[in-house]
Amino acid sequence: MSAAVVIFACVAYVALLFLVAWYADLRSSQGRSLVNNPYIYSLSLAVYCTAWTYFGSVGRAATTGFGFLPIYLGPTIMMPLWVIVIRKIILISKSQRINSVADFISSRYGKSTSLGVLATLIAVCSIIPYISIQLKAVASCFEIMAVHSPDASILTHNPPVLLDSSFYISIALAIFTVLFGTRNLDPNERHEGLVAAIAFESVLKLVAFLTVGVFVTFGIFNGFGDLFSKGMASPQIANILSLEGSGLNAWSWFWLTLLSMFAIILLPRQFHIAVVENTNPNFTAQAAWIFPLYLLLINIFVLPIAVGGLLQFPMGTVDPDTFVLSLPLAHGQDLLALFVAIGGFSAATSMVIVATIALSIMVSNNLVMPLLLQSKRLKEPFRGDVSRTLLQVRRVSIVAVLLLAYAYFKSVSLSQTLVSIGLISFVGVAQFAPAVFAGLYWKRGTKAGAMAGLAVGFVIWAITLPLPTLAEAGVLPMQIVENGWFNLDFLKPYNLFGMEGM
Repeated sequence: MSAAVVIFACVAYVALLFLVAWYADLRSSQGRSLVNNPYIYSLSLAVYCTAWTYFGSVGRAATTGFGFLPIYLGPTIMMPLWVIVIRKIILISKSQRINSVADFISSRYGKSTSLGVLATLIAVCSIIPYISIQLKAVASCFEIMAVHSPDASILTHNPPVLLDSSFYISIALAIFTVLFGTRNLDPNERHEGLVAAIAFESVLKLVAFLTVGVFVTFGIFNGFGDLFSKGMASPQIANILSLEGSGLNAWSWFWLTLLSMFAIILLPRQFHIAVVENTNPNFTAQAAWIFPLYLLLINIFVLPIAVGGLLQFPMGTVDPDTFVLSLPLAHGQDLLALFVAIGGFSAATSMVIVATIALSIMVSNNLVMPLLLQSKRLKEPFRGDVSRTLLQVRRVSIVAVLLLAYAYFKSVSLSQTLVSIGLISFVGVAQFAPAVFAGLYWKRGTKAGAMAGLAVGFVIWAITLPLPTLAEAGVLPMQIVENGWFNLDFLKPYNLFGMEGM
């Protein structure tokens, strides 16, 4: 399949999204909101399911068996409690006009500007790796479809920037995000067209994933029984499907489940969709069963696709993260592969658009605008229409975040799996948990305590996860991993303070 066909299909799909968004905005302007609906709200929450879910879960299942499950068990377990917590957060946010998780943390501790700045910096640093894996997934889809080959080697080459498809994908996503999220300024930061488009994308990626799952299970093999019986006949696959052989343990399950429980509330895109874009707090009750049902459906075929991929391709010849695309191509199903690629494109773009909009709101509200308002020298060039200035700041923020994500992708993500990079972001946003939940239920919490907790957590996260990853990629000296920070043995990133095995 030619690259032109793939590009045309993606452009046509984006045009369809704009049509959905335009129709939703039109209905809103007529006073007949399309998104004031519990089902649309619940489907929009499925922005949680990104390229990590679409590609990375299969890749993780191919190496750890059931190791992909905790990322979805966490939100499912959280849902009964989520209704109580998120409803309270929504009511507080609407009454105080809170537009981001950074604003929420700031407002709960005396509307502290410094706390908002720190929370914004943590959010940006945490989410850039997550955005980078969306770029990796889209670029991988494009490369595989364009050369019509699932060969793993095409995913690890590193072309110059101007010859790199992922660079142009980053620019295109920046343009899409600016058009989706910064066309006008809403005082409540609500974008009904965006929410409608995200709900539409959630349906499409679910249908695409179920379609390829049915093809693998009942097209290539003769059902679940045939697929798993053949898988168990292979010692390698049988070992992965056993909990002991997969390398999983109770600590892994506990921490991954806990991280995902925090992520469903604290990821900037989840907070934006669940809280900022919410039109009715009562919708959380329906979302408590619709969203877990969605997670169940989109994960039904993860393990079958992983086992089918391992049976089809010898280990190492095809990247397990691309099995959903490689299997249809290997059996001559080009149209199905194109549909699956669009589903993956949809999963990635929905995350990128919402995440960068959420981050741009944080950057403009907590970093740039306070600086402009406090500095006479900086404020002078921006006199006049403040809303126009705010939109410009957000557009620049969107472009800057995506370029930083592209730089991280070029430096680190080429050599890492989707899940390993995604978990770095999950741990990063988990630093918000004490400040957010203490701010909700503990009246004795103070700004100083929140600042200390966020700062210490952020520093430990940085020196143990993203910075060592940069060292392993050759961006920073490898001696920080081998000898510890400042050559101090107790500051080894993977053996911090002498703790091993964690």
